Amino acid sequence: MWLACALIILFSVGFVLPCMLDITMTPDSEFTVLSKGTWLFVAAAFWVFGAAAWLIVGRPRRPSLRHRSSMYYGNGLGPADALLRHPAAQAAAGYAEPGGAVAGLVARRPLGPDDDPDFLLELDRRIRGTRDDV
Repeated sequence: MWLACALIILFSVGFVLPCMLDITMTPDSEFTVLSKGTWLFVAAAFWVFGAAAWLIVGRPRRPSLRHRSSMYYGNGLGPADALLRHPAAQAAAGYAEPGGAVAGLVARRPLGPDDDPDFLLELDRRIRGTRDDV
């Protein structure tokens, strides 16, 4: 008997508290049916039924991941075009900003200090200078 009561309490707390956290984390501008304070009161006062009402009626509809990821295709950008517009891909391949210089005329910058000949010469000069001082 006690085990069943404990499981019911754990289930209800595990269901109601995340719903109440969702209510508090939702921006005020997204509430359409009731205000944030009213939803918190309903979820706290009516416990499981209030949390279920929040999930069914009150929770704002958020676009699914499928709809969010397809926003690039509406603008005429495919996945490869979107990848090329990313700053990391531009730095690695030496691309220019859209509307900037032609991609082939951009000088490639070294990727790291060990690829930069000026840095390596300066490092060699410093190493030789410390050896001469000792």
